[in-house]
Amino acid sequence: MKFWEKTCCIFQLFLGVFVAKVKSDVSTVGSATTLHCNHSIVNFTMVTWRVKLPNQSSCFLSTRGNVIERNCSHRIQLDLDKERTSLRIHDIVLLDEGNYTCEIVNRTGTFRDTVSLQVLAQPYVAITVDENGHPKCQANRGRPAANISWNPMSTDQITTQIHTNDDGTVTVTSSYNTSMATEVTCIVSHPTLSRPIEKRLETLPLVAEGHNIYLILGGTIVFVLLLGIFLFWKRSNIRNCLSVKKDNPDTRENPDMIVEEVEPYASFTETVNTIYDSIQDLPDYKATNLHPMQKA
Repeated sequence: MKFWEKTCCIFQLFLGVFVAKVKSDVSTVGSATTLHCNHSIVNFTMVTWRVKLPNQSSCFLSTRGNVIERNCSHRIQLDLDKERTSLRIHDIVLLDEGNYTCEIVNRTGTFRDTVSLQVLAQPYVAITVDENGHPKCQANRGRPAANISWNPMSTDQITTQIHTNDDGTVTVTSSYNTSMATEVTCIVSHPTLSRPIEKRLETLPLVAEGHNIYLILGGTIVFVLLLGIFLFWKRSNIRNCLSVKKDNPDTRENPDMIVEEVEPYASFTETVNTIYDSIQDLPDYKATNLHPMQKA
């Protein structure tokens, strides 16, 4: 082999080992993706895929022919065709995000190709009313952070909070600080959405959710007061009734009724006695009514 050919091979080998092409791939949680290696595997000696994750964990899949050695999850599969190799990932999770590097070893050297996988998470959206009675829109556990806007627009009255969760997702909360609007629409846009999500709140409640307890408590107090007034009024009526009955007992115990019942009999007796006394005083009555023995 000529000197320049040897130099070319050495230079090519140098490039193959130390120079890696990096490309990116974007997938969504729960989906599947295929990562492709650009280098040919014709006449390969060994094919290896190495996975390095942001948490510094790593794994590999390697083959020299028909046998595959691995310590990666079984959701990850190594595929070989006539000219290319690829890596298939099923049911993607957030922890799958990282760098995936293929290594092709053949008689001319070792070639590397790296794919940087970014995993997105679609947020779920909810619109509610906060403790102040203002509309509140949340894009929960999205990755990256979702963008929230309102219709009608009012930038001076909108406040936004962003919270990063332990799993790397982001929750965005936007509050529309007004109670004057009768209809507002929350609009959420995100890279995982083919079109923005719109959530409409047509009627704002008069009382915020956080104040419901005060409404219930106030209603209970009013009810107890009304019940107390009613019972006091009923008790007063009962006392009046008892007082009347005490002052006016039934006829069996009423002296007036007894007098009224006795007086006619007394008057009748007095009248009969008077008449009898008058008859007794008459001489003719005595003479006429003498006993036969007295006449003899």
